[in-house]
Amino acid sequence: MQQTEAELRALADTTTEYREFNTKIVATVAPERVMGVRVPAVRKLARRLARSDLRDAFLAELPHPWFEEDELHAFVLCLERDYAQAVRLVDEFLPYVDNWAVCDALNPMAFKSAGANVLHADARRWMASDHTYTRRFGIGVLMRHLLEDGFQPTMLAEAAAADNGDYYVRMGIAWYFATALDKRWDEAIPWIEQRRMEPWVHNKSIQKAVESRVIPAERKDYLRTLRVHRR
Repeated sequence: MQQTEAELRALADTTTEYREFNTKIVATVAPERVMGVRVPAVRKLARRLARSDLRDAFLAELPHPWFEEDELHAFVLCLERDYAQAVRLVDEFLPYVDNWAVCDALNPMAFKSAGANVLHADARRWMASDHTYTRRFGIGVLMRHLLEDGFQPTMLAEAAAADNGDYYVRMGIAWYFATALDKRWDEAIPWIEQRRMEPWVHNKSIQKAVESRVIPAERKDYLRTLRVHRR
């Protein structure tokens, strides 16, 4: 939509430094799709757009030409409180997500109050997708919402089984297991001790856990001893 694009352009940094920074860290997005708008400004615009008459028209206009429009789309969906509506809109949007930043920004409010069984079923469906970022999104749902209330030990196996060899999926799995080592140590640590995952994912899970600010130092020391050393 021309009005939304114009608003984003007006918010873009006047220098090229932030745009260049974004194109480096979000490597799967073509540089020509990046305007260089900072995330807080996109979030603020999302709050306005979510309350406006243009919301539905903007959400229906897919694919978006600009990376920041994809960010804006994700942030608008984050404000959705109705679960069925959130799932419908997420399902419409996910096939067009082409980077980790937008994928990881997508977390509708409705998911926080959803029943664990319902959310788990949708997470499994997303993790079964052939689309990289849909699969990563499903892993993220397990991590954000189902490691405390609603947790089942079998979810660890489901997250590990989502490994399809894709870098961004594997990073999502490592992030999940690092978080599980914080919130569900007793259930998660056997996966590391018994080396149940592919070596790269195993080592990356340990790395993420060691980088955590919440896992105790003695547990980090133990995790370091469990790294797999390749020849």
